[in-house]
Amino acid sequence: MSCECGCGGAPSRGFFCPGHDQRLRANLEHRVGGLLAVRSLVEAAERSVAGTYAPEEFARRVRAIMEAVNAEAHKN
Repeated sequence: MSCECGCGGAPSRGFFCPGHDQRLRANLEHRVGGLLAVRSLVEAAERSVAGTYAPEEFARRVRAIMEAVNAEAHKN
């Protein structure tokens, strides 16, 4: 089994090599614009599963979060 962070290493037990769970967390946060964006994505997914977000609203919310990341990346 390969490390789930994507490094290609082989964990001695579990899903990650030591410390690589934090590597994955940091990478995901960076890809979506930080911890608050991760929270927004999770909350949108929870609302979608609970039925309080229609599929269109869920897609709109995810698109808005990812477009904000894209806009920020092109600003720098």
